[in-house]
Amino acid sequence: MNRTKLLSVLLGTALTLTACSGSKSGGESTSAAPSSKPKETPTVTIMMVGDISYPDDNIINKEIMKRTGVNVKWMFVPVGDFTTKLNTLIASNDLPDIIHNQDPKKVKELATNKMIVPLDDLLAKYGKNIKENKSDVLKGVNMINGKVYSIPQARDLGGESVAIRKDWLDKLGLKVPTNLDEYYTALKAFKEKDPDGNGKNDTVPLGVTMDYIKTMNHIFGAYGVPFDAAKERGRYIDGKVLPAFLQPGFLDAIKYYNKLYKEGLMEPDFSTIKAIPTYTKLWTGNVGTFNFQPPGTTQNWITRYTENPKPTFAYTVIKGPNGVGGQTKSYKEDGGPFVTLSANSKNPEAAMKVMDFLISDEGDKLTFCGIEGTHYKSVNNQCQYMDPFTDAVKQRNDGVQVYYGLMYRVNGAELRNFNELTKQGIQIARDAQLTDAHLSEIPEVEIAQGKIMLDIVKEFIAGGIVSKGNLDQEYETYKKKYLDAGGTKWIDQATAIYKKDNNIK
Repeated sequence: MNRTKLLSVLLGTALTLTACSGSKSGGESTSAAPSSKPKETPTVTIMMVGDISYPDDNIINKEIMKRTGVNVKWMFVPVGDFTTKLNTLIASNDLPDIIHNQDPKKVKELATNKMIVPLDDLLAKYGKNIKENKSDVLKGVNMINGKVYSIPQARDLGGESVAIRKDWLDKLGLKVPTNLDEYYTALKAFKEKDPDGNGKNDTVPLGVTMDYIKTMNHIFGAYGVPFDAAKERGRYIDGKVLPAFLQPGFLDAIKYYNKLYKEGLMEPDFSTIKAIPTYTKLWTGNVGTFNFQPPGTTQNWITRYTENPKPTFAYTVIKGPNGVGGQTKSYKEDGGPFVTLSANSKNPEAAMKVMDFLISDEGDKLTFCGIEGTHYKSVNNQCQYMDPFTDAVKQRNDGVQVYYGLMYRVNGAELRNFNELTKQGIQIARDAQLTDAHLSEIPEVEIAQGKIMLDIVKEFIAGGIVSKGNLDQEYETYKKKYLDAGGTKWIDQATAIYKKDNNIK
C-alpha cells in the first residue's frame, strides 16, 4: 500500500472513531460538557530560505504573533541546503506548515504526491491582501489542474546585475567594462595592480559560487544563454526548444571561465565555497566584481562593508562577441521562491492568516522597516532608520528585514526605500533581459529527472572551468549523458508546450 492510500485509510479510520465517540451505543447523541479551558493559541511553523537563523523571540516576530494571534516559529535553511533539508523532512513526514520553496519543480512534485494543498478556498476566505496584491500572478506554474498551489514571491527586480568596484576602476584609470575583452582587462588589473592598496596580492577579481549559481549567469548571458538552475530556460532554435546546456554559446562561456580560472581572475574555490563566505569576501573588500540582485549589493549590504570609506560600485552589462549581453528574463508569475501550505498543517486557517498579514501594507512595513519610533522614522514615505538600527546586523538581530521576503508585497516598502544606485542597477537588469522560450508549464521529465539533469550540467561546469584537457571532447561526453538522462525527452516535451502556447503547427 502506498503512502497516500495508507494516509487515506488512517484518516478514514480516525474519522470513524471520532464519529463513534460522539454518540451512545443506542445512537443517542451526546453533548460535550462546557470547557473552562481557554482556547489554545494556534502554532504555525515556517521553513524559509535564509543563511542565518534568528531566535523567534525577536521584537518583530513577537509583533507578528501579537497582531495575528498566532504562535509563529521559523526555520531558516541556506539556499544550497534547502532541497536536502526539505527531502529529509518529507522522508520523516515532518513538513512545516508553510514552505518557502525555491524550486517550482518541487512544488509540482509535492502537489502530485498530495503533500501540499490547493489554496483557492483559503485564499477566498482569508487571503484578501494576497489576492489584492498578487491576483495577476496566481497562474502559470503556480496552478496545477486548475488549482492554485503556490504563491510566487513575484519580486520583479529584473534579475541579477553585474556590480563592479568603481573606486578600483577609477584608481587604475579604467572605464566601466561593457564587453568581454574590457571585462578581462579590468579583472586582470584587479589581480595584478593592488587596487585596494594594501600591498598584498590578495584580491579576488570576480566573486562567484556554485552554491548560488546565479552569480555566474552574466558570462552565460554574454554568449546569449539564459541559464537558470531553478527552472530550465529554453530557446526556440530551428523548430525545437533547446535547454541552456545544449544552446550555442554554453561551451564558449565555460571556456571563458576556464581562462579566468587558470589566470587566477575568479574565486578559486567557486565549486565548494558557500554563499555567505562569498558575500563576506565582497563585504570585506576582497572582491572586485559581483553578479547579484542590486537590492543586495548596493542596498541591504551597505552597512556590511567594512572598508572606510565605503566601496563604490557601478552596474554594467557585459556583452559577448555578437553584441549580446544580459541575463535570464524575469517573469513575475515564475518569480520564486514559492510559498506552499503543507497537507500536514493542523492550522491551515491560521497559516493563511499569517501569510495574509505579512503581505498586507501593515505587515510589509513592519517586517521591512520595523516599528516606527523604535527602528525608523517616516520621511517622505520612506523608512529612515534610526541609530543603532542604521546597522544591518542590529536590524536583523531585532528581526527587521528578516521576514518580509516570505510573502513579499509587490510595490511595497522595499521598492519605496531603494536608493538611486540600486534603482539604476534594477533598470539596467530589466533593460538587458535575454529572450527565452517561455513555457506555461514545466515539462514532466524536468519534474521527474530535473535534478539528475541539472547535476550533470553542474558537474560539467565545475569540471570544465578547472579542466586542463580538451573541453570540446568533454562537452560532447556530457551532452550525451544529459540527453540520455532526460534531455531528449525534455526537448520534445518543451517544444510541444511552446508550440501549443504560441499556436505553432
